[in-house]
Amino acid sequence: MVSGLDRALEALGGMHLGSKRLGLVTNAASFTADFQSSKSYLCKNLPITDLFAPEHGLGSFVADGKEVADQRDSETGLVVHSLYGSDGGKVDAAVCADLDYLIFDIQDVGLRFYTYIATLRQLLELGKPLIVLDRPNPLGGLVVEGPILESRLESFVGPSGLPVRYGLTIGELAFWMQSQYGYTGELSLVELSGYKRSDLWLDTAQPWIMTSPALSHLQGVFLYAGFCMLEGTNLSEGRGTSAPFEVFGAPFIDSYRLSAEVGKLGLQGVVFTPVSFVPSQSKYQGQLCHGLYAHILDYHLLRPFSVCLRVLSIIQRMYPNALTFNAHFSKLAGFGSEAVWDDKLAAVLQKAEQESQTFMKQKRSFERYGN
Repeated sequence: MVSGLDRALEALGGMHLGSKRLGLVTNAASFTADFQSSKSYLCKNLPITDLFAPEHGLGSFVADGKEVADQRDSETGLVVHSLYGSDGGKVDAAVCADLDYLIFDIQDVGLRFYTYIATLRQLLELGKPLIVLDRPNPLGGLVVEGPILESRLESFVGPSGLPVRYGLTIGELAFWMQSQYGYTGELSLVELSGYKRSDLWLDTAQPWIMTSPALSHLQGVFLYAGFCMLEGTNLSEGRGTSAPFEVFGAPFIDSYRLSAEVGKLGLQGVVFTPVSFVPSQSKYQGQLCHGLYAHILDYHLLRPFSVCLRVLSIIQRMYPNALTFNAHFSKLAGFGSEAVWDDKLAAVLQKAEQESQTFMKQKRSFERYGN
C-alpha cells in the first residue's frame, strides 16, 4: 500500500505548484513509507508557507478538548495555525486568505466522532482549493456501524448524515462531505495505490503511529468505535491509563460480577477480563476503579458499537442508581441514554443496523477502491 503522501510529488507535478502559496494541514502521525514526517517531506519539496494543525496540535500531544494555540514550528520556522478551539467554532477564513491551495494530510480513524473529520468539513466549507492526500481507513471499508446522525444532534464530534463507523477513506469522505453539504470549492485527491476496501490496518504492513494522545494502540482504535460513548457517562473510559478504551470502569463496579454477566452475552471477536486501575487524569483521577479489560480476538468479527451498547445495558441493569449519563452521550451515540435499557436495546440496535445498511448503499458512489 502506497499512501497519498508518498505519491504526492508525482501526482501534483502537473499542477505547477512551484509558483503557488501552499498551506499544509497535518500532525505528528503522518509519515512517508520511509518515516519522514509529512511536514518535513513536503516542506522540503513544495512551496509550503503555512502549517495548520487540528485538535491535539501539530505534535498530537495536547489533551482532548484543550485549546490549541498558534505557535512557530522549530524545524521549518513556519507559523502553525491552530484549527481547533474547545468551543468547536468555525475556522477563521482569514488565516488562509493568502494561500492558493491547502493540502490535507492527516491520518483519521474512520469514525464520526473523531474531530479531524469535522476540521476537514470546515476547510471544505471555506471553499479554498483543497488537495487531500489519501490515507487508509484503519477499520477498513466494508463495515458500517451505528445510526445516521440527525442534524439536531450535530456538533464538532458529530457531522450530520454519518453513521459512527462509515467505511470510507479520508479522501472518499471529503467527496461525500462536498456532496452531502453542498460545498462547491475545488477538491482534488491523491489516491492510495495498492489499497483494497477489505484491508484493515493490520493488512497495510505499516506500524500504527499514535494519532492522538488516547489512541496509542491499534486495539484501542478499534474499541474506540464503541467505547468512546463512555465519555458520555460517569464510567472511566480508561483515560489516564496506558490503555484508553481498552479498559473501563468505576469505583462502584464489581469487576468479577460484571465479567460474569458480560460473558453470558456470547460476544463475537472480543472477550473481557476483570481489571482494577487508578487513572492518573480525567474521571476518577487518583481513585481505584474496577471494571473490564477488552481483548480483541478477531478484528473482522468485532462490532464495537453494538458491543459497547450491550455492555452498557448490563451495567445499567446492575447499577441503575450509580450509572449516569450526560448530554454528551447523545452527541456521540446519536440517541438518548434510554436506548441502553433492557426493553429498548433490541429496537435501537435494529434501527442502527437498518441505517448502517442505508449508508452502505449511499457511500458506494464515493468509493474509489475495490474490495
